[in-house]
Amino acid sequence: MNFSRSISTVMLVFGLLFSVTNLFAHGSGSGDSTDGFMVTRHFTGAWDQVDQESQGLSLEVIEQIDDSRRSVAYWYTYGTDRKTAWYLGIGDLDENQIVFELYESVNVGFMQDDDPDSTPVQSIGSMTIVFDSCDTGVVTYETDHAEVGSGSFNIVRVSEVMNTHCSGGISDDMHADAMFGEQRMELTTAREGITGSGLARYEDYPGHMEYEVEVEGLPDGDYHNYINMQDRGVFTVTDGHGHLAYSSPGEVGKMTMTFDPRGMLIEIHDDQGVVLSSFGNRLEEEEHHHYGGGDDDHNFDCQFGSGSGHGMGGGMGGGMGGGMHNCVDDGEFIEIEADLVDTGVLVNAKGEAEWQMNTDRVEFSVEIEDVPIGSYTLKIAGLIFILFINRVSG
Repeated sequence: MNFSRSISTVMLVFGLLFSVTNLFAHGSGSGDSTDGFMVTRHFTGAWDQVDQESQGLSLEVIEQIDDSRRSVAYWYTYGTDRKTAWYLGIGDLDENQIVFELYESVNVGFMQDDDPDSTPVQSIGSMTIVFDSCDTGVVTYETDHAEVGSGSFNIVRVSEVMNTHCSGGISDDMHADAMFGEQRMELTTAREGITGSGLARYEDYPGHMEYEVEVEGLPDGDYHNYINMQDRGVFTVTDGHGHLAYSSPGEVGKMTMTFDPRGMLIEIHDDQGVVLSSFGNRLEEEEHHHYGGGDDDHNFDCQFGSGSGHGMGGGMGGGMGGGMHNCVDDGEFIEIEADLVDTGVLVNAKGEAEWQMNTDRVEFSVEIEDVPIGSYTLKIAGLIFILFINRVSG
């Protein structure tokens, strides 16, 4: 049987690409987290069927107008006549897998004129890709097509989008124009007999997201962090204190963050049910925010109180709070300066770090003087930045 030679107007020459797979470096992402990962836009690329000759998938992870994420897959294979055949998959993303409806296009000729009354694309079944890392996965398919039938095959990444890196965390899908910041929200007792308290914290900055919960005053034992009624991890309370942290990209000691807690109900459960809850409060959801100009939805004004805005609430134990101001009263301005002194390597070097805050924005800057022209590493709480010195001040 001769089946589809093309899907819609898409026809890419992948035969050569997949036949020389070994000439390409596989994606650089590790995806080696033991606590899971998610499919992001960085899974876009060419994927080779490693056990079959010159066959594979072209995969695209896209964002629709309503901000929902979907995926399109072009499956390049062959028919029993040994000629090329294409199938199209359109699917939804679910954690580390994509579930497609599979289509073929029939009775379309080479350079055939468009016919608005023609409906050549037909559904033939389903296809699911389950990824076990940023670079490998397994495809299963089930169709009513006489030649395709049902089966499975392994795939390995051949290419990826230029200048991207797959970590398997939610930060891989971060918008370049996002407004970055920090939010804190209290968790309060949800049933009689519970006297503890909790705090949820969310933070993001370019290429990075963090979420953590910390509880105090709960009976010792194991507890689960539920987000929007889904179990997102277990932690142990010892001497009344417990803590669970997530980050994307993944970090040592933290679970890989594959979810967005903003706008979601956050709860702490024991084996009897909910003990702490955010109730009607939510970490603020952010759309696509652009730098520049005012932003009434993001401020550091103390009048908003616990559970809204950025930087609310005080610290609870190590790593969640401290001496830094989280908010300021309307019209006030806070400035903190710290001198940087030489360590003996560059005897005359000096510098200054400055942190400024008002109700609308936070700024942090570092200035150094009397050092040779070149690049210098700036370390802040374990994070590494690069300073470039291109002129010598007088």
